[in-house]
Amino acid sequence: MQKPNRIQIPVTPENLWFLERYLNVFDFLELFPSDAVSNIDGSPGIPINFVTDKGFTIESDIDHTKMQLRSRSKIRGWMRWTSEHELRSGDVITIEKSAEREYALRLSRPSRF
Repeated sequence: MQKPNRIQIPVTPENLWFLERYLNVFDFLELFPSDAVSNIDGSPGIPINFVTDKGFTIESDIDHTKMQLRSRSKIRGWMRWTSEHELRSGDVITIEKSAEREYALRLSRPSRF
């Protein structure tokens, strides 16, 4: 089975609060290298980079106990990206593999008339 190169996450009223704070990768873990997941002993995994559509890069491994990106920082992490986008229901988050340990992270928002 071939690994996916891209996933899309719809933002719904039910997952909005959670997505503003965390990116849980359990449902699409196969998108990332297995060594990006932290070890059982708590030592970090090898970081992966998310080049954002906001002009900054998020460097993070994946916490194996929660299956979430570890970098949730408001300064250079997941929470900064969701905050700058003012994430809302109806948005779609796209993560696409662009190199061995690099992913494009972007948000699309349907136009509202």
